[in-house]
Amino acid sequence: MQVFLNGEFMPATQARVSAFDGGFMYGDGVYTTLRLYRGRALDLAAHLERLRRHAAALALPVPLDDAAFAADIDRLVTLNGLREGDGRLRITISRGGDPDDPLPLRDLGRLAPTVLLALSPVPAELAAWARDGIAACVLAPGSARGGLAHLKTLNGLPAVLAQREAAARGCREAILAGDDGRLLEGAVSNLFLVAGGVLVTPAGEDHLLAGRTRERILGLAAGLGLPCASRRLELADLRAADEAFTASSVREVLPVVQVDGHPVADGRPGPVTRRLQAAYRDLVEKALPAAGPPAA
Repeated sequence: MQVFLNGEFMPATQARVSAFDGGFMYGDGVYTTLRLYRGRALDLAAHLERLRRHAAALALPVPLDDAAFAADIDRLVTLNGLREGDGRLRITISRGGDPDDPLPLRDLGRLAPTVLLALSPVPAELAAWARDGIAACVLAPGSARGGLAHLKTLNGLPAVLAQREAAARGCREAILAGDDGRLLEGAVSNLFLVAGGVLVTPAGEDHLLAGRTRERILGLAAGLGLPCASRRLELADLRAADEAFTASSVREVLPVVQVDGHPVADGRPGPVTRRLQAAYRDLVEKALPAAGPPAA
């Protein structure tokens, strides 16, 4: 696998960052993850706009403009042989570092940020997960991602621990809960329920990462005439739901057919989930021409 690191393309095995890099030392950085379809990024401009907005909240510069990002991504697609395939792209921006000032508090502009682009094929099993659905588990109260949950920072340990716990339970996703027990999001996704014909997603944007795909799903649902609501959700709501699914840029729409070992409704993907899966794929196909033609 080839990666882009600080202006250079290189094998992933040769990629190195400073031992004093702020991302490594403190989680001082931001990232975004998106899916590429046949070598083309879906909604790249919106992802980069959010990346810059979150970086600005940390007073962290993003040294590449949209055109430079697009060109480097396109080159990475070619180097990794994904011109005809789908890929998972992660863009990471971290603080950089100075051995003489390992905890920089002032004059942050003197530190050159680290920029990493890493691209890999999407997992082959995603198609089966989308078709058959996945099992999820609900973690104990207090499993939320922390005080900056609305930002995609490099402090990802709560989500990593959640995914490990889910894997240990034989699940594909973990549902995170706040200190008060309310359901917030998946470890790597946003959560949706269907109850009484209404599409419901957890409220409280300050306590969860309201992803770009979440916005798309709500927009698609409105276009399909599906009533939508954002409100507090409890474990009882999930257990009583007619349908449940998660949504993220890479995984798209995944039906949740089992929670904590118990089936959701009849244990099969529901009709609303199927409609939204189809609408999402249609959105992708319509959006790809705007991403530009595949390079020769």
